[in-house]
Amino acid sequence: MIYSKNDIEKASKFIIESCNSNHLLFKGMVGAGKTTLIKEVCKELKVTDNVSSPTFSIINEYKTLEGNNIYHMDLFRLEKKKEIKELGIEEYLDSDSFVIIEWPEILITNFKFNYSIVEIIYVSEHKRKITISNITS
Repeated sequence: MIYSKNDIEKASKFIIESCNSNHLLFKGMVGAGKTTLIKEVCKELKVTDNVSSPTFSIINEYKTLEGNNIYHMDLFRLEKKKEIKELGIEEYLDSDSFVIIEWPEILITNFKFNYSIVEIIYVSEHKRKITISNITS
C-alpha cells in the first residue's frame, strides 16, 4: 500500500487488518515515518495516553479505553542479546498485549516468536509504501 500523510488513518487500518500477530515490528530508514504511523495505529487501537518515541526510555507503556496495555519499544540502541534479556522483553512478547517495536533487527536475529513486519519504504517526500510480512516461528 502506498500512502501519504493524508492517508495515514487508512494506512493504520490496513496494518491492523493485515497483521496476523499482536507483535508489530516496524522497519524503515531513519525519517521514514515509523513513529508517526505507530501513533496512528495506537489511535486506532484506542490508546488514551500520549504516544511518543521510546528512543531513550526504550519501552513505553500505554493504556487503551478498555484498560488493556500496549507496549511500544525502540531497540535502536541495543547491541547485545543480553540487553534484551535484561530488559525482560521476552516477557512482553509472552503476554497477550500488543507489542509494537521499532528497530527490531536484534530481536529477530536472536529470538524465535510470531510477529508481523511492517516495512515502510520511502517513495518520495510525501509518499511511503507499506509492506507487511507475517512470520510464524
